[in-house]
Order: sequence, then C-alpha cells, then structure tokens
Amino acid sequence: MCVAMNRSISNVLFGGIAPAASDEQFKVEGEITKTNIEETVDKLVEAENVIIVVGYGMAVAKAQYAISEIVQMLKARGVNVRFAIHPVAGRMPGQCNVLLAEASVPYDSMYSLPNTVVS
Repeated sequence: MCVAMNRSISNVLFGGIAPAASDEQFKVEGEITKTNIEETVDKLVEAENVIIVVGYGMAVAKAQYAISEIVQMLKARGVNVRFAIHPVAGRMPGQCNVLLAEASVPYDSMYSLPNTVVS
C-alpha cells in the first residue's frame, strides 16, 4: 500500500500528527470557483458518460452524500455515471468504496483502478 501511495510507512501512520505549520508559510494562489450540486449537474448533463475519480479528499470533506445526490440527478437525466477508485484511495484500502456505499451509491458502478506504481 505504501508503494502505491508513494509514501513511507511512518508518513502513513503518523503524517497527521506533526505540529501544524504557521499560516504564514502557506499562500493561497489562484482563484476559487464555488459551485453547488445543481450547477454541477447542469454542467455534466450534456455528457453521455461521467466517470468520477474519488480519493482521500472526498473522505475528508465527507462529500459522499453530495456525490450521491449528483449521481441520482444525473441518472434521472439518462447519464451513465461510474466511479474509478484507486485501491488505496483514502487512508486504507476500500475506504472510499465503503463511504460511497454508505451514501447509497450503487456498488456496481464502482470500479477499482489497477494497483500500479508510477516512478
């Protein structure tokens, strides 16, 4: 799992324990574009197929419920929606699958990506 994540075992286990860096070290660059579920669906409804690639960000943001709502709205409009999930997306294998299933996303629309390492 650590090889696939390109992280050391100590970073996986203790990465969030380190003291927080001061706010002065981080500078936000670029622009933030806010959206909501309805705007997202309106932009995706023209597509025949949509593949959503989920990861740790979905788990942290607890976005599985918003994603579930987006999927329901798109499927009601005839869009084929599927998920591509990396085997180690989240903090442990299968975490994103479980979160999506918890939000009533059909399990048959979830596909695991091959566990490959890019060096």
